[in-house]
Amino acid sequence: MSLTVIQLSEARYRENLTQAAQLGAHLAMQQAGLPVREYFTRAEMQRKHGRGRINRLIDGGRLTPHKIPVDNDDTKTRIVYSETEYLSQII
Repeated sequence: MSLTVIQLSEARYRENLTQAAQLGAHLAMQQAGLPVREYFTRAEMQRKHGRGRINRLIDGGRLTPHKIPVDNDDTKTRIVYSETEYLSQII
């Protein structure tokens, strides 16, 4: 069995822990029945994680945008928040 060691800078390690905590809090609030947004527009996710990263995830088939009507607006493509947060940490 082979062991792979991944070295992270302290800043990247802190960023990963922060993102994991945010995702955990989001999921906990959702499971508790609190009103949280589950879908965000592609543009919102691109602003948060970077246009290139989101486009690579979509082009690579790892992230699938959905046409989900929100507030009677069915023209925008929505992306699932939890999928994006998870994938942005490993890519």
